[in-house]
Amino acid sequence: MIKKVELEITSDCNAACPGCARTLNKESLQINSFTLQDLQRIFPDDDYSNVEFKFCGVLGDPIVNPDCLEMTRYLVSKGGYVEFSTNGGYNTAEWWSELGNIANRHPGLIHVHFCIDGHKETNHIYRVNTKWNIIERNITAFSKTAPEKHATWIYIIFDHNEYELETAKTHADVLGFDFATRTGMRNSYHDWIAQIGKKNSKQTKKITTTGSKEHSKKQVVKDLDNFIKEYKNKKAIDNNKKDAIIRSIQCKYIHEGEIFIASNLTMWPCCFLWDSAFKNKEGILDKLELFEPNWNSLKHHSIDTIREHPWFKDLLAASWDPSHELHFSRCIRTCAKNKAYHNEIKYADN
Repeated sequence: MIKKVELEITSDCNAACPGCARTLNKESLQINSFTLQDLQRIFPDDDYSNVEFKFCGVLGDPIVNPDCLEMTRYLVSKGGYVEFSTNGGYNTAEWWSELGNIANRHPGLIHVHFCIDGHKETNHIYRVNTKWNIIERNITAFSKTAPEKHATWIYIIFDHNEYELETAKTHADVLGFDFATRTGMRNSYHDWIAQIGKKNSKQTKKITTTGSKEHSKKQVVKDLDNFIKEYKNKKAIDNNKKDAIIRSIQCKYIHEGEIFIASNLTMWPCCFLWDSAFKNKEGILDKLELFEPNWNSLKHHSIDTIREHPWFKDLLAASWDPSHELHFSRCIRTCAKNKAYHNEIKYADN
């Protein structure tokens, strides 16, 4: 049973965040968006009251898709719960007011995560190309028409924006938003170089995350990386350790009933494997060529048909073993040790 659906309704975005796959792999990026008609064809049932839909994705910001509002109306009219993840820096105040009106007409079925990593002075440093005056206009417009607590301000704390944290918390409270901080494993592993500045006079800024702002399970993931490296180097592996790691995988698809639909209308078990497919990491696309063309395409098949495919039905779980011919170490790195890699989100009231 499908309980959650993450929808990458577009690979287009108004921002150029330095840690984003689209920024780091410009040569591979193709702009794809699917339409309201695509969504209606894929989800034709009358009742989705037990399904959570998340407009997010690996490559794009959902509100850039021109059909985003109509998609929202369609899903909530059938009882579906719709969650957004957005930088908030696109579309008009009227667009955001209307989203708030839809939330009012369907209480409890819409929630927006505004990913705003700083305030007036610092947000643009990571959320490159976003403009504070537009973000402030949009979040204000949404707050005036949506019920309270229908949005959360999600704030990644970096070294450069920590001093604006309390200002952002206060602003979120004024808007009637929840407030949470987020720690991502990528940001704890890497420093980013952001291209910021005006017009052609770009300046670079190094973005760092240190100390208590780092992910609490960074060492756990480092240990998993070491295990992956040892196996690839064909060093002697403790089978008990290997089996324990495999058993500790908490798969979004198998254990949580979630699917991911990419902007090119291919279906994946999770955002992580779509990210790998977009980059063709570990030769994932080459390995999966053993299947027939378009085997996971929702342009050609239904969700139920794809779920019956051998890869989704049996081979995915079997391939967690590093000795399997279809093994992708991404599954171990991101979802072993009970999802140690996943983002840590802490709400202000906790």
